[in-house]
Amino acid sequence: MRPTSLRLALSLATLLAALPLARLSAADTPPAAPEATAPAPATTPAVGVTPTATPAPVVAPAPAPAVADQDTADAKLAVVLRSYTLMQEENDQLKAAQQKSADEKAALEAQLEVAKRAIPVAAQANALREQLRQTQDQLAAVSLENNDLKTRLATGTGSSVPGRLTPTSVPTTLAPAVMPPPAPATPEVRYHVVVAGETLGKIARQYYGTSSRWPEILEANKDVLKNEKSLYVGAKLRIP
Repeated sequence: MRPTSLRLALSLATLLAALPLARLSAADTPPAAPEATAPAPATTPAVGVTPTATPAPVVAPAPAPAVADQDTADAKLAVVLRSYTLMQEENDQLKAAQQKSADEKAALEAQLEVAKRAIPVAAQANALREQLRQTQDQLAAVSLENNDLKTRLATGTGSSVPGRLTPTSVPTTLAPAVMPPPAPATPEVRYHVVVAGETLGKIARQYYGTSSRWPEILEANKDVLKNEKSLYVGAKLRIP
């Protein structure tokens, strides 16, 4: 609560405490007693008795008017009620401001949460942009290479074909061509991987059409097989 509200609260408490005392003092004031009227004395005194003087009646003092006190109490009550109304209005305004601040805080927290969630998405988008840019650069490089290749092919097609003889390159006299001797034919080396159930005879029948040539296979694979019984699955054999 602010200092102004505290002062108003203290004033309100003081006035509320003084109001019952004022009303009590006004209520405790005794009403004015009616003026006593003394009875008329007897006109004929008794024989032989000297008449005495009649005492004067006692008149009570008039009470103080209570109207002024009532007006003062009403005025104080009106001030207290006005102060209470102002305090209530100020309290309502403070509550409204507090509620508004809470709503703004909640909205800011929601925006912050959305921003936190959007950060990974933005990072992924940046990574995708970078990857797309690299892909575009690669495509541009490939396109340049393709254009260069097309240019080279077009240039090669338009030029003279190597090996084609022009009229000026044909000799007037042709010397007899000497053919080099043919190179000895290199025997083709074949390999066979042994599987389960195979023997040298079956392998020879597969490649030579007869199983009797299995010694040739054994001779060509002395580094792998010691004899025909040492054949094992997975062995890589040369087929001469």
